[in-house]
Amino acid sequence: MKKADIITLHTVSNYGSCLQTYATQRIFEQCGWEAEIIDYYRKDNTPDAAVDRMFESSKLKKLSMLWKKMPILKKLASIPLKSMVSKQRKPFDDFRKKYLNLTEVSYFSEEQLESNPPIADLYCTGSDQVWNSIWNKGFEKPFYLEFAPEGKPRIAFAASIGRESIDDWEIEPMRKALSRYSSISMRETSGLEIVRSLGCTDAHLVLDPTLMLTRDEWAKIATMPSNISGDYILVYQLNKNNDFVEYSKKLSERLGIPLVKISYGLYDVQKSANTLVAPRVTDFIGLFLNAKYVLTDSFHATAYSLNFNKPFISVAPSRFSTRIVSILDLVHEPNRLLQSYFDLDLMQKPIDFENVNAILNSRRHDSLMFLKHSLAYSEQTSETNEE
Repeated sequence: MKKADIITLHTVSNYGSCLQTYATQRIFEQCGWEAEIIDYYRKDNTPDAAVDRMFESSKLKKLSMLWKKMPILKKLASIPLKSMVSKQRKPFDDFRKKYLNLTEVSYFSEEQLESNPPIADLYCTGSDQVWNSIWNKGFEKPFYLEFAPEGKPRIAFAASIGRESIDDWEIEPMRKALSRYSSISMRETSGLEIVRSLGCTDAHLVLDPTLMLTRDEWAKIATMPSNISGDYILVYQLNKNNDFVEYSKKLSERLGIPLVKISYGLYDVQKSANTLVAPRVTDFIGLFLNAKYVLTDSFHATAYSLNFNKPFISVAPSRFSTRIVSILDLVHEPNRLLQSYFDLDLMQKPIDFENVNAILNSRRHDSLMFLKHSLAYSEQTSETNEE
């Protein structure tokens, strides 16, 4: 069996990143390939980096002079912070260990990847915002497969830039890197337009990997928190927004249904909701499967709501909202994007899920066919190069 090594943002401790990685792995397996996830950590994705960010927070930053004068105090202060980070990362680490086929070697720098790359028949840039230089804090070469051995095919599957445009300084490095790919697919129209403008005219639009797995496939690994039952409005909020919080309260009162909120930490507990702090990744799926309604500012939560046919409202975040807009346009439901915090009727307005399902099924087929064609073409090209 041929093996594909995939690099993506799987080490980011959030639900969307973990689940899109799992979905990508499953999709490659459905195509008859062994899929291996390259265990690469951006410098800011390690546990130590998370602790450093806590020291840079407004409260702790005030003590920066004290840390410099007495480093032992900073070392002591880091102990409970490391414990906190470990608890926050645990559900994601557990999921990665159980469900992802990771490389035996973990990589913590570009140099490590380039000096000892994993061996595979094909290399793939996976989904999520792998080509977002703001998110990645610069041009992250590993996500452009710069480490892949010469002669090995390179493809991108459902990659994302997450923005409407790129900065001038990115144009030439991206153009050069992308010219070495034999196949490129994007998950947003804005990203597709960008890569086509850089010369990748054959680039294709595909579904996000989480949408390529059906509801039934997700249900196989879904679990539910033991303390949740009955009807509830599921709230998944990634961006600080007091208007969003107030709106969720009013919506709960209007519908007479309690709020259940998924939170990443105690810092984000909502008094008006039953807040679940860092539930298991499989619980995340189960909470969407069993929700009566969903309120979110997340792309992947929007995707799961559509996939599981749940009435929902999406709130556009201040940054990187193109992903949500793109998927809503795709399924002809742009009106599910909240336009006014005074609109408490939107949730109960009907969604044409029959049409949504027809579009998703059609796009699943097209996306899978494009990937199969990309893999077959890359395999053919690789064999030609070896001759």
